[in-house]
Amino acid sequence: MKVLYLTSSSFSGSTLLAFLLNAHPEITTVSEMIGWQYGQDEIFDCSCGKALPDCPFFRNIARAFQENGIPFDFRQFGTGYSLVGSETLNRYLTECLPLIRNSPLERVRDALVMAVPTFAKTLKQQDFANRTFINTALKYSHSSVFIDASKDPHRMRHLSRINEFDLRVLYLVRDPRGVSRSTMKTRKWDAARAIEWWIRDQQNILRISTEFSSVLPIYYEDLCDAVDDTLGEIHRFVDLQAETFCGDFMASEHHILGNSMRLTGQSNIQKNERWREELSRSDINTITGALNDFVAKNPQHKLSAIITRYLN
Repeated sequence: MKVLYLTSSSFSGSTLLAFLLNAHPEITTVSEMIGWQYGQDEIFDCSCGKALPDCPFFRNIARAFQENGIPFDFRQFGTGYSLVGSETLNRYLTECLPLIRNSPLERVRDALVMAVPTFAKTLKQQDFANRTFINTALKYSHSSVFIDASKDPHRMRHLSRINEFDLRVLYLVRDPRGVSRSTMKTRKWDAARAIEWWIRDQQNILRISTEFSSVLPIYYEDLCDAVDDTLGEIHRFVDLQAETFCGDFMASEHHILGNSMRLTGQSNIQKNERWREELSRSDINTITGALNDFVAKNPQHKLSAIITRYLN
């Protein structure tokens, strides 16, 4: 099974890219592969317009899980990698180690986790859930490439254990000032914390991506300004014939989870550069200063080249 993993920071345009890629007849994606934790009494709609339990695509997934003896919940599919109930502890067991950013240490941690029989059994069950989900999605849509746009870089390591997957990596980057503006607005952070988080997130993505032989970097701004060229590059990366953008990405059938744009009816590409008007001069100076500091201290780091592209 050919699987393209889309990794990025939040607020980088992954939902838009998921819609655009899903329009290719040989590609299918639900964007957020692990589910969406909406409230017990809340009605959460799929991008097709039906409530998730009524959506034919997700009902088909639920049926496949049941037939294979795998628990399925419409809020949490069972495809996430989780070993304990504590979110903080689980982060130390299954994700990028907070603040440490050390790949050898994480690989030792992963080996120790797999040496615990109970943990190993759970992870293998979650591997099976991912295989079942992706195989069912591909059959439903008659496609040959599945895109997991869950973004978390350490999830790539988990998926790489699954021998049936031909795993490739798509690395989506957006202007850090735009990401910071969205982060500040959504999470109520100040500019310093927002840009610190972006830098740390990019460092994690870049160091884990080096473990994979097939990695394609894509820029959000290029996607918006040169959509056919950018999509064609991605299509060829997964050995498909390039398809041009029809101008209306909602013309295709979609069953995508993600931010609210999935339900707005927006069907054309609108580049978001609201940071230019909404960030104060002080916030821009804080963000730019942090970026320049990183480049000065790490001139040979791959992230420095990305930062320089934007600041220039």
